[in-house]
Amino acid sequence: AFDDVGSDLSFSIALVDHNNSGVIVTGIYGRSECTTFAKPIENGISKYDLSDEEKQAIKNAIGEKVIDKKKGE
Repeated sequence: AFDDVGSDLSFSIALVDHNNSGVIVTGIYGRSECTTFAKPIENGISKYDLSDEEKQAIKNAIGEKVIDKKKGE
């Protein structure tokens, strides 16, 4: 997505409750900057576009197939 970003220092973590609602936090490390994003999750779904890593983090947190509302997957 961005030039010179990504490494083993970048991360995505999903924090969800028993209703599969919460937040996904993603940190992207780059040589000249670091960016952190937080996106809400409601019932295992985010209304925002998700990267493959974010989808996997949610899947790991809830143990089910991730639904990307915009893409229907």
